[in-house]
Amino acid sequence: MTVDISPAAQLRAALHALGEGVESVAFELPSPAREARRREQQHLLWSISEYLLPRLGDLGAPAVAVVLGSTGSGKSTLVNSLAQAAVSLPGPVRPTTRHPVVWAHESQAGRYSGEGFLSGYGPGSDHRLEVRPSTDRLLEGVTVIDSPDFDSVVEENRDMADDLLAIADLCIFVTSAQRYADAVPWEFLERAKRRSLPIVFVVNRIPAADRTVILDDYRRRLAGAGLEGWAELVAITEQSVDGGHGGLPASEVAGLRTRLETLARPGTRAELVREAVRGGVQDVVVRAEALAGSIEDEAGEGAGLAQVAESAYRAQMSELGRLLEDGTLIRGEVVARWQNFVGTGQLLQALAEGTSRVRSWLRRVFGGEPQVEQVEREARSELVDAVVRRTDLAATTAAGAWELDDAGAALLAESGGALWRHAPETPGRAQRAVEDWLGYLSQLIEEEGGGRKRFAQVASYGVNAAAVAVLLGVFVHTGGLTGAELGVTASAAAAQQKVLEHIFGSAAARTLIIKARERLDQALNSVLHMDGARFYELSSARSADREDAGRIRDLARGVELEAGAFDG
Repeated sequence: MTVDISPAAQLRAALHALGEGVESVAFELPSPAREARRREQQHLLWSISEYLLPRLGDLGAPAVAVVLGSTGSGKSTLVNSLAQAAVSLPGPVRPTTRHPVVWAHESQAGRYSGEGFLSGYGPGSDHRLEVRPSTDRLLEGVTVIDSPDFDSVVEENRDMADDLLAIADLCIFVTSAQRYADAVPWEFLERAKRRSLPIVFVVNRIPAADRTVILDDYRRRLAGAGLEGWAELVAITEQSVDGGHGGLPASEVAGLRTRLETLARPGTRAELVREAVRGGVQDVVVRAEALAGSIEDEAGEGAGLAQVAESAYRAQMSELGRLLEDGTLIRGEVVARWQNFVGTGQLLQALAEGTSRVRSWLRRVFGGEPQVEQVEREARSELVDAVVRRTDLAATTAAGAWELDDAGAALLAESGGALWRHAPETPGRAQRAVEDWLGYLSQLIEEEGGGRKRFAQVASYGVNAAAVAVLLGVFVHTGGLTGAELGVTASAAAAQQKVLEHIFGSAAARTLIIKARERLDQALNSVLHMDGARFYELSSARSADREDAGRIRDLARGVELEAGAFDG
């Protein structure tokens, strides 16, 4: 059986999905724009969860008319005038309205308890909400909310005015003859315009002699702001307030009350609500696109931080490769000992006398297995030290670049200085990488040994000794040397090459050295990459995911499609 779901329900489902998508976005990058992005996100969520979802779930509920205005404009007086009762109490201290006052029919008063509508307001919530139940028949079709001042010196009051604007079906915008030209009201009206919210403009406290001049000027300003389509204007002459209920005589607001009574009728109210919903949906779609842009902006900032860090580490990877290629990566005891030995001329004599003399000579040089192990230890130590020094240089460069960026500087501060040097795990990683490489040398020698005869020759020297011979072949060459050191090392390198060729043959010796260098380059780069991952992962974890922008746009398009069906 096919279930027919109403367009309102379909739109509500699409908005619910968009709300979940928006809520899942985390703006965590500590950039100067973070708070603005979070406010943008929260306002969008509020519009969806506090207005559109409840309204679409109950399209027949009374229209919500929110009375908005600047400090001292007479909002509370206007509400009391409509009620002819002390609903909202004005006072001598500004701002006078410090929390929303809801004038609602007694049958609807429970709707404003803070559950499912205006959450975060009311008993047990952050913001107080005063509900004034009434039997006034006007309220059967419209609820009137007196809001705090949108230009209040108290930030919380301004935030509440923004919240209430977002949940309104109708805005009653109150200004005075003295304040209507102020800049702030026009900025606030621009937000109402984005929602295409129906507005009734009330100009209060107009001196009788200036009525025509003021109203004409106000109409011109409305037209100039693109609000002429909303220019439903109510004028109230300046006069004394009734001390009993804090309002004006009923006759002074009769025109406004008549307008509200008309809007409260079921047919008119339904059209008003649908118009407000259409405007609210349009505003949500626009805001969703803006939020998607903010997601991309933050993702770009995070990617930029990762990129400068990656550049710093890549520079050190390149430097390690250059030093390895030049033969200057390690110049310590391992190479010095080899140079001393081959400088005696004994190696050339041994080579001339045959394999047994070379084997005997190698035993004297390395002193047997303990000496081979010592050479490995020294090589391992020098390599580990070399790569750890490079990670320190990369980390310092990356952190220095981050320090010049607001978000990067904040992340550095949060790390407590840890990002300025290598990660605690890096020396251990370097140690394991070099040990794995040395193990690879032995494996490589067995693989390159070739047939039985060649492998027997390698075995006669000892695989470990042969591995040390290959190790020395990786580092003993002359690419980056000059002067006297070049001459000494050239002699050692030539001798080293002869040893390798004697053990493995010319072609195999060259292959061994190439493969060993490539594998070492990969191993050391891996250590640098893992050290740099701290920067990449931190910037990625603390910035929005670019893919979320596309997801928000897709969800917003879904809302647009369902809104079209709802309008139809």
